[in-house]
Amino acid sequence: MFMAIGTALAAFSGCSATVPSSLDRARVNLETAQRDPQISGNAPLALQDAAQAMRRAERAWNDTRNKEEVDHLADLADRRTEIARVLAERKIAEGETQRLGQERDKIVMEARQREAERARRQAEAQARVAQQEAKRQARNAELVSQEARAQARDAEVARQQAEARAREAEQARQQAETATVRITQLEQQLAEFKARQTERGLELTLSGVLFEFDKATLKPGALRNLSPLITFLQEDPERKIVLEGHTDSVGSDSYNMELAQKRAESVRNFLIQSGIASHRIAAHGLGKGYPVASNDTEAGRLQNRRVEIIISNEASRSASIPR
Repeated sequence: MFMAIGTALAAFSGCSATVPSSLDRARVNLETAQRDPQISGNAPLALQDAAQAMRRAERAWNDTRNKEEVDHLADLADRRTEIARVLAERKIAEGETQRLGQERDKIVMEARQREAERARRQAEAQARVAQQEAKRQARNAELVSQEARAQARDAEVARQQAEARAREAEQARQQAETATVRITQLEQQLAEFKARQTERGLELTLSGVLFEFDKATLKPGALRNLSPLITFLQEDPERKIVLEGHTDSVGSDSYNMELAQKRAESVRNFLIQSGIASHRIAAHGLGKGYPVASNDTEAGRLQNRRVEIIISNEASRSASIPR
């Protein structure tokens, strides 16, 4: 049995992933129980069950690397090891009770053999034996009661742990569903910005209609154009965004970089004035280096004069998202 567990652990050593602490703890507890002759001698079947549960946990780690599943199986193996320990203790206690009973029977038999010659002392001897027996039985009864209470507590703890895991699983499922719904709602709310999901997050494009040619000041209609974005950011106060300003190819590189930065900052300032916290918004000017259309036509240059918005996939991510 030790060889089988050792082989499985050797397989772990070749893996790059860190073995969960629950798996290590369950393995140490099982090996400790297997080395204890009182447990292995009095509860061998229960130890076999614990070893089988341990192997299932190890296989799950090798096959899936699913930490939640492995934690569950490792906890199951740990509980079965503890069951083996309790069963061994109970069997030892039962053997001790039997031994004490045999000793009692011997005392009674000897007392009867001496009855004829110890008639006067018989009553006293029997009284002492009865008193000792009553105390012994009281102690045994208390031990049995304590063991029953301990088992009841263990069962209640196991039930509570199972319920807690079930609640956690349900909560995780609900959170996943909520996240999916939220992403769908986000895409619907921001559909007019031609939103697209990328590795950096949800990317939106504010076309050149927000700015006059060669200007960085927002047009008066910016509130109407940016209203869906403002509403979304107000409803999701932990979400962070990056604004990237772009220009067409007219003008020098340095001038276009400055103009792109000013346009990104204009949108940022507008969002801040609309109630969005400044720490949630980063603004960068990228100049003319990332065109989305040809600069040979007015229509293409209009498309290139834009501000792109990247909304982080997770609320906890930094607002500085690399391109």
